[in-house]
This record gives sequence, structure tokens and C-alpha cells, in this order.
Amino acid sequence: MVKYSHFVRGLTVAGVAAASFLAVVGAPAHAEDKQMVVAAPFGPTTDTPDPRARQNGWLSNRAGVSETLIGLGYDMSMHPRLAVSYENLSETQWKITLRDGVVFHDGTPVTAMAVKESFSKLDEEGHAGHNPRLSKLLDIQSIDTPDDHTLIFTTNAPNSAFLWSLTEPSAAVMKDGTEEMPLVGTGPFIFEMAETDKTYVTRAFADYWGGAPKLDRLVIDAISDPSVAALALQSGDVDLVTNYPEPDFAKLKDAGEGQLFLGATTRLFFYQPRVNGGPLANPVVRQAVSLGLDRETIVAAALAGVGGDAANTIFPANMTSWVNPDLSLSYDPAKAQALLDEAGITDTDGNGIREIDGQDIVLKLRSYEGRAALRPTLEMTQVLLQQIGISVEIAMGEFGANNEALAAGEIDMHLQAWGTAPQGDPDYFPSSLVATGGSSNVVGYSNPELDALLEEGRRLFTTEERQPIYAKVQAIINEDLPVIPVFHKTQVSVGNGKVVGYEIHPAETYFASPELDLAD
Repeated sequence: MVKYSHFVRGLTVAGVAAASFLAVVGAPAHAEDKQMVVAAPFGPTTDTPDPRARQNGWLSNRAGVSETLIGLGYDMSMHPRLAVSYENLSETQWKITLRDGVVFHDGTPVTAMAVKESFSKLDEEGHAGHNPRLSKLLDIQSIDTPDDHTLIFTTNAPNSAFLWSLTEPSAAVMKDGTEEMPLVGTGPFIFEMAETDKTYVTRAFADYWGGAPKLDRLVIDAISDPSVAALALQSGDVDLVTNYPEPDFAKLKDAGEGQLFLGATTRLFFYQPRVNGGPLANPVVRQAVSLGLDRETIVAAALAGVGGDAANTIFPANMTSWVNPDLSLSYDPAKAQALLDEAGITDTDGNGIREIDGQDIVLKLRSYEGRAALRPTLEMTQVLLQQIGISVEIAMGEFGANNEALAAGEIDMHLQAWGTAPQGDPDYFPSSLVATGGSSNVVGYSNPELDALLEEGRRLFTTEERQPIYAKVQAIINEDLPVIPVFHKTQVSVGNGKVVGYEIHPAETYFASPELDLAD
């Protein structure tokens, strides 16, 4: 009998009707198919999520549907992927040579012209692959194709991060789809269907250039509540939970039970404060907030001591080439209170809340579901800041809506979790969040010195030249606090005892490979 019963039970746990799923899927899997069901915190943004747009590429890359010209190894170094080689011809020119024998999922060959056509969609307004953010990062002036296997990329300005930007999942090489095959990629798995915010289903691609996958199907089930995902694993509805609740993981680890996976990542949990208005426009208040955060206690409580490390800068210790080891973000509530006192930010009416211009400081903080540690971090921040005389109101919302509220001045801080180096390069995070006009700089922070350093960092082409630049960038961020780092995340995952070929990638952008399997 043909069925998807394993996955349907998982969807029921997540609150999705089985009948709805089967109606969308159409042709079901064969009983003998080897299918892996994975619980992940986030699902697709649309029913046909083009990997080049928004953050769709992260899911598509992890699901093995789309690929980039260049990849990131587990040591965060660049390696050939669809490109077999890459070369810097000048400050603004890059030669990419394509791998032989690669075909799209519809069987047509991957040529230089096809790659050029794929990248052109980034700038095509109205196309499903339109991505102005990535287009700005790449800053491509032209793409020449001297032959079927060669591309010459010319950038508008020197950009040492160019090759690293090509590793970003949104830089996927895709062919325009059809009604029968809406997403045409090159990876080991073919896109079958998606249901917005709920599920993403793929099947094996036998003609994959890296060898046929061992799995017949891969299903990614979006379950935003990690505790619900853990229950789905216990009941056999899923085979793997990629983001397991840290306290439950710690219990399994202490008991020596479960198929446990643990790996340090480049993900940073941080606050983005409103610096262009409200109490946090005052740098003294931002410094006091940072000094009032007991990061070690937050890590111990919110992550049960297994899920991360207190942050001293925006980059984690595993980014050895870029982290500034001389920086620290200390917990010193006495110093925080002294700074506020010296600035005249005191409690004049004895209600326990400090005031600015006669108004109580009441910070509105918001975060979102999907990562188990966000809510307890928000709750602990509320308690910690009250101890230095700052009142805090907390709420959970939707990521995009939170950013809109921050930009509109409706809230004061947004607690977020970003991979600081999904491309392996140090420019991505600061250029996105704290550069003047950065794509995610929603609070209008601007520092000409920082902007000049970032521009210089993009013009330099060796690690040795760039290291002191990004060390200064980190120092300025720690001083101005346009973002307030809290902790660096270690991902913890739990399998059903049969998962083979899975390893947590530091950038969290890789998952499905031909070797991914379920043991008999």
C-alpha cells in the first residue's frame, strides 16, 4: 500500500490536517521508499519558494534542492561546488569555471549562459527570484560567458567578499520552472511540493553529479515549538529534530540516552536596540543594558549549559580568523548603575524605575517563536534589567512585524538570532545590520568611521590585511552597541537512532547530502 502515514502523523502534531496534505501532494510515496522526516523550526515562505528570494535559499540548500557555485566546508573554508575552480583576475574581475556533467533536475545541462540567466533574476522586479539584498552584496556590473563552462564576473567596485557571497544559499543556480516542475535546481533532491509555513517535500535525483542519494524522499516538517517537535520524535512521527530543546537535550546527555548531535555554529543571539529614538538613543543607557546582562547565567538557564557560550563580540570563538580576542562584554550591574547615576538617569520618585526627562524608562522588548532560547532569554533580560532600575515589557511576535515595529519606534529592542557568517566572511553581518543604509539596519544607526572600515575591508584581499579592520569593527560595535550581543549558539539535534550521514554545519546552511540515510 502507498502511504505518507509517517509524515501525516507528524503534521497532526504540528496542527496540520492530513487530508489537506494528501490533497496537495497528489502522487504519494511508495511503501518501499526510504523516507526521512525532519522537524525544523521554520518552513517555506510560499508554496513555491524560489531559493534566490528572501531567505528561501537557506531551506532549499538544506533540503538539497538548490546549489551554489561555491560551497562552505565544515571548517568554514570555501570549496568548489557547481564551479570546479575560481580565480581573482583583478580587483573587480573573477573567473569561474563550471563543473563538467552537471544537469538541472529537468535533465538539461548547466551551462555558463544558464548560470548568467539565473543571476539575472536577482535584479528582475516581479520575478520570484528577485533579491535586491544579495544583488547589493554581489554588486555585479556584468557577466561574460566566453564559453559554455566559463564565466567572468565584473563587479562595480573591489569586493573581497565576492566569492564568499557566492556561497550564500540565495546565490543558487536555478532554471525557470514549469507547472510540472516549479523549482528546477541541481541538488541531490528534486522539489516536489511545499505548503507555506508547514512542510517542504523532496524526492531523490538519480542523475545528481555527486552520486544518487541513499534516501528516496526527504520531508521537512515545520514545527516552531521545540517541545512539540520533541514529542513528535518520541512518538515516531519524525526521524530527526534539528533544533531540540536544550534542557531536554541536557537530560538525555546526562542519562546517556538518545542519538545526540551537537555542533558549534556562527549563530548569535543579540538585541537590536532602537538607537534613533527613545531611551536607547542614549549610549549610556545602551551600555548600562549590556552591563546588566548576566550572559553566563542566561546561557546556563536558557540553554541548560549545552547550547552555547556567552558572547564577547559579534563573532564566536570558532571564527578564529576574525574574532577579536581582546574584547569582552562583562556583567557588572554596579558599574551599570554608576554610569546611569553619573548621567543623571536616576529614580526620583522612589518607584524603583529610573527616569529620563521625568519619564520612567520602560523598554518594550520583543522576540519571536521558532528558537527555544528566545523566550527565556527575553524573560531573564526583564528580570536582570529591573535590578538596575530599568523597567521592561516583553512580548512575542512575528520576525518581520517586530522589525517593522522597531523601525516605527513602537518597540525599543528586538531579540534576534542570526548566523553571523553564513558566507564564511566577516563582512556580511556588520554590513547588513550596522552599516549606514544596511539592508537590516532598521533603526538608522550611522557611524562614518565604521562605514569607512567596512568599505576598506571589502577592498582588501588577504586575511592578514583584513583582520585588523574587522577587529576595529568589533571594537566599535562593543562601544556603540548598535547591536547588543548575548550568546553564541551551539545547535543540538536528536535523531531516532537510525539517522546516518548527518553532521551539524557551523553555518547551519547544509543538511541533505547523497550520504544522508536511515539505517535499516
